[in-house]
Amino acid sequence: MPSLRRCSITVFAFIFLFGLAALASAKTVDFTFAHFIPPNEPGAEVGLWLEKDLNQKMKGQVKAKYFHSGQMGNGIEIVKKVRMGTLKGAFLTGNYAPELNPKFGIGTLAYCMDSYAKWEAFLKNKGLRTELFTCLESKGLLVLDMCYFGTYGFATTKPVQTLDDLKSFKMRTTQARYPLAFWNALGVNPVPMAWGAVFPALKQGVVDGTDQTENVTRLRLADVCKYYTRTKHMVGLFFLVVNKKWWNSLDDNLRSSMDAIIRENVAKARQASVDLTEKAPEALKAKGVKVMDLSPDEMAKFKASQKSVWKKFESEIGREWLTKVSDLAAGTEAQ
Repeated sequence: MPSLRRCSITVFAFIFLFGLAALASAKTVDFTFAHFIPPNEPGAEVGLWLEKDLNQKMKGQVKAKYFHSGQMGNGIEIVKKVRMGTLKGAFLTGNYAPELNPKFGIGTLAYCMDSYAKWEAFLKNKGLRTELFTCLESKGLLVLDMCYFGTYGFATTKPVQTLDDLKSFKMRTTQARYPLAFWNALGVNPVPMAWGAVFPALKQGVVDGTDQTENVTRLRLADVCKYYTRTKHMVGLFFLVVNKKWWNSLDDNLRSSMDAIIRENVAKARQASVDLTEKAPEALKAKGVKVMDLSPDEMAKFKASQKSVWKKFESEIGREWLTKVSDLAAGTEAQ
């Protein structure tokens, strides 16, 4: 009988410990992530999709919460919060990314990775993708994926027909070295300004324009910027970054499932941006915006002006890395 009692106690203890382990493993994972812009703008809507999909498909395992429209601060502040672990994820803008690691400079050098086709080829290249997406590990961050918000041009309140026209304009930019160098190479002294202040500044004449994508101009700036000059000098990018320590601490199966849902939704967002871009010229015209192209001579001058920017940042970005990416871009362009 004592033997039977001991056996019963052992079994009970095993069941109890197993239950505790099961409860621990069943603990819901909180995935708080943020964007500084509202979800009605191109590229940012993916946050809502991720929140909904993760909560529905991983109910009981993951509780996702998307903070947008500056609820958690500006673009720089939300990434800092991810590094500290206050947030688990955030969208890092392509303009700010090189300040964290110069490898991201490939996205801000004019006419380097300047098309969707080039970026899609990049994402399919496992070696290049991995090299870029893991380059923030020393800062406690991992890039999981990326999406687009359009191809760049000039949204202005006055027409831009030559590069000399721009020299008399007050053009808004972000307070980052690559965009500042871009404008300086064009002979323009830009006005650094937070994105949230751009619309009123354009309306009040504080600035005459900004470089922005057709997609964003169509949805946000068309009421005040009645001219859009297509230059297609780069693609607007958002990188989804997560806290590395937190991400790696997740159960392998859970992490794999989350990663699959994230990739599916971000790929859908990239395609949505491509579709918006195709429709953008007609949509802009319908809103009374005159869509223009620079002449071949002016475009040649534009591209030539950016050689000094490439030279300025080449050693910082890394000649070997820049060569690998440039070769991929050239190969994609030739197809």
